[in-house]
Amino acid sequence: MLKGMAVAIVLPFAFIGCENDNPLEGIDSEKVAVQFRATNGTVTKSAVQGETRALLFDNLVNITTFKINVGEIEFDFDDDDKWAYKFGGSYSYDDDIKLKGPFEIDLISKGTLQVKTLFTGLELPKAKFEEIEFKMKKNRDKNSLMYNQTIRIEGDILGIPFIFASDKEFDFEIEFDKPFIPGENLSVIVDFHVNQLFSHSLSGIDFSKAIDYNKNGIIEIYYNDDDNQSYNYLLGKKIWEWFYDIIDCDFDDDDDDDD
Repeated sequence: MLKGMAVAIVLPFAFIGCENDNPLEGIDSEKVAVQFRATNGTVTKSAVQGETRALLFDNLVNITTFKINVGEIEFDFDDDDKWAYKFGGSYSYDDDIKLKGPFEIDLISKGTLQVKTLFTGLELPKAKFEEIEFKMKKNRDKNSLMYNQTIRIEGDILGIPFIFASDKEFDFEIEFDKPFIPGENLSVIVDFHVNQLFSHSLSGIDFSKAIDYNKNGIIEIYYNDDDNQSYNYLLGKKIWEWFYDIIDCDFDDDDDDDD
């Protein structure tokens, strides 16, 4: 299932609030992977990174770039698991494990759906986890196209280039259908269903209403904390609010087939 990337983000992760340089020392642990995957409808677990699919929606919206910035990832223990008390009480006085970013993630690059592997050997206690939480934070890298943004999408609407961006910070949680257990499960896969965001029949968003209000040849759609008056603001608000609903999560079992 796991597919390495030549341009995979390689960043150290940190356990926040731990009292020990090695918080897993002496604890039964296993290695797992964490992936983000852009999908355009139904996909199989063997979906290949970089698989090209039609990213033109309703003959109206074409997407070439889709970026998000994740500031922190949290794995929450199942309330009934022994580690919810033992690990939290011994190390962070909390019921979760936190991985510190930032992680700048390309979901679509040059019009191609991406699978982004954040970790291939993330070591976690062999415990039951009930959910995973992502904290979307503003990108602080001044050299990044995403500087001071949490999400950025580029493409064209009826042939006119457009940019959608927001600086709003937010969290989203995904509950596992059944507890995620490192060792029994190989990876966490977070799916972003881009077809649900950009297809009018699925999202209800009418992208044809977007306008190039400053006549610079680019349709600019922003939804920022300090702005509620700009043109295309209400459209940006709809895109941002619908963003929550395109996310799904799955995990890969040792016993799963690759067919």
